[in-house]
Amino acid sequence: MRSFPTWVEIDLDAFKWNLDRIRDILSKKVRIMLVVKADAYGHGAVRISRFASECGVDMLGVATLDEGVQLRKAGIKLPILIISPILEDEIESLIKNDFSTSVSTYEFARTASRVAISSGKKCRIHIEIDTGMGRAGLPGVKAYESIVEISKLGGLIMEGIFTHFPAADSDVDYTWDQISLFSGIVDNLKSKGISFEYIHSANSAAILNFPASHFNMIRPGLLVYGHTSSIDLSDKIDVCPVMSFKSKLLLVRGVPSGASISYGRTYITDKPTIIGTIAVGYGHGMSHRLSNRGSVLFRGRRVPLVGRVTMDMTMIDLSGFKNPVVGEEVVIFGSQGDEKITVDEIAQWDGTLNYEVLCRINKRVARVYMRSGKVDTLKTLHSLHENI
Repeated sequence: MRSFPTWVEIDLDAFKWNLDRIRDILSKKVRIMLVVKADAYGHGAVRISRFASECGVDMLGVATLDEGVQLRKAGIKLPILIISPILEDEIESLIKNDFSTSVSTYEFARTASRVAISSGKKCRIHIEIDTGMGRAGLPGVKAYESIVEISKLGGLIMEGIFTHFPAADSDVDYTWDQISLFSGIVDNLKSKGISFEYIHSANSAAILNFPASHFNMIRPGLLVYGHTSSIDLSDKIDVCPVMSFKSKLLLVRGVPSGASISYGRTYITDKPTIIGTIAVGYGHGMSHRLSNRGSVLFRGRRVPLVGRVTMDMTMIDLSGFKNPVVGEEVVIFGSQGDEKITVDEIAQWDGTLNYEVLCRINKRVARVYMRSGKVDTLKTLHSLHENI
């Protein structure tokens, strides 16, 4: 296998471990919709979806029509739900590719009905109830009446019903109110003879905090990739990070005291210093806000970032190491020796979320998939298929 100056390693064994740990806390009737939007949170939607299929996942969740089409073109056969609202002019392609779509308004459902009938096919829908997220979905107070009207439309398969929690990791009372409202609507509809194959509400945080929210399907995302949305949840389940972010030394140079490093001259050496240049920058997804803050791992030790992070390169202080060599490995997050840097640490230094740290890693960064300690597959910017 060729080497790369910058890459992420994705541990498929860790992915399966995490999925199994989630299954340990579910009842047997609960199915799993794996969320693979945003390129599976940066992990590579195609390879992750293929592996998820091997692992017995029941459905995939994406955010856009194009994300779903990418999976279909790659031969992914699992049912796919487009969780976010789509545009009316995308409905025809939605039906053609046999996706399910979320519905947030009666008007959209009516248009989907018309397009489905005219095409001689059915449109699969999951109706979203806004129980307090305030983003999308039928308003909870009006949802029952709207769904009754939607049920009268032709050409639709009312496959699912769902809601979403904004604070399942932080606000117990608010989340319980959402669960109660959602459950009440589902029960009232059932008494009217309107039922759904899939009833789902639990995101990663709710999976851990609110078993009553599992219904008959859950929607894990971050948790399967080895992270929790709050440090308070980390002791509730034993998951492992799936991704490590790595680079290599491009250059090693000695500079004198008083030398300026990188754009803006924001870092001036105060003594003779060994500067290493690594092959990663904000063009790869390493935040510019990490300039002059944070660390990376070199030879199992933390070393500081110095100067501004640039588009393609970042500088580190290697003073104190004997003979650093071009090509040596540097870890942005992950483990090296006995030391590790976590995604949560990166997020704290950057003032952002662990979600964003994962999602912003650019497609120019090669994805190297590991299984049983060996390279399984890889994907580069120019590769059309994932292979070795």
